Amino acid sequence: MPKLTDKERKNILKIIDILKANPNGLWIRELSRQAKLHMEVARRLIMKYPQVFEEYADFTQYKINLKLIRLKNKNITEKNLDIAVGL
Repeated sequence: MPKLTDKERKNILKIIDILKANPNGLWIRELSRQAKLHMEVARRLIMKYPQVFEEYADFTQYKINLKLIRLKNKNITEKNLDIAVGL
């Protein structure tokens, strides 16, 4: 896997901080709003790093495009982010 870009690292750390403050998880739309990221940027990062984030409630079977996101490991920090994403 290629190294994280500075922009990716900054955005992932924003998302991690927000999810640490919301341990029950957030909808992608709310997560992206709080991180001040476009929703597709947040979605792409979450999908790209499944070892960090998990979707734990999926309502697409009811034709509602909502997914709750939370951290897989609450001990992720800036210092161990590379290890957490598998670099």
